[in-house]
Amino acid sequence: MSLAPDELTDNEVKSDSLLGDWYVNLIVIDKRKSLLFMNERTLLSFIATGLKKSKELTHDVHQMLIHHLFNLYKLLELPLEGLNQVMDDFVEYRQSKTASRKLLWYMNDLAHLYQVTIAYNGGIAECDLSKFIWLMNHTPQAYLNRQYSFDVAKELLLSQSGTN
Repeated sequence: MSLAPDELTDNEVKSDSLLGDWYVNLIVIDKRKSLLFMNERTLLSFIATGLKKSKELTHDVHQMLIHHLFNLYKLLELPLEGLNQVMDDFVEYRQSKTASRKLLWYMNDLAHLYQVTIAYNGGIAECDLSKFIWLMNHTPQAYLNRQYSFDVAKELLLSQSGTN
């Protein structure tokens, strides 16, 4: 389950959305294909499990992003004032290659952390996935000057809504 080269735009696409672009990578957790989503500006992350074969992978990935992003907001109790703007930013959806080796390295590291943490806790069927997503987003990140992804996202969202 992967995208063919002709399904990607030729150049890296940068959006002007509040949170920036989202990266997605197909990973295997507990012998199951899963998607790891990571935000470029905040390093917010989550995984989506239970993938099914589909001829509309591009559409499915976009729908998963929107669905799981809403759930991530609820899980992390992020300010809902900025949610409409963030969702509006993702009406247009394109998939492209990335030129950021640093973010790709971080995403691979994050994938490994999810895989190991879930395996250590009994696998997908036995663990509380929400708990691990919450934990990953409340872990200090060197890329963010030791801040939590959650705090960086919250600050951006609050600055957009004018609330502190």
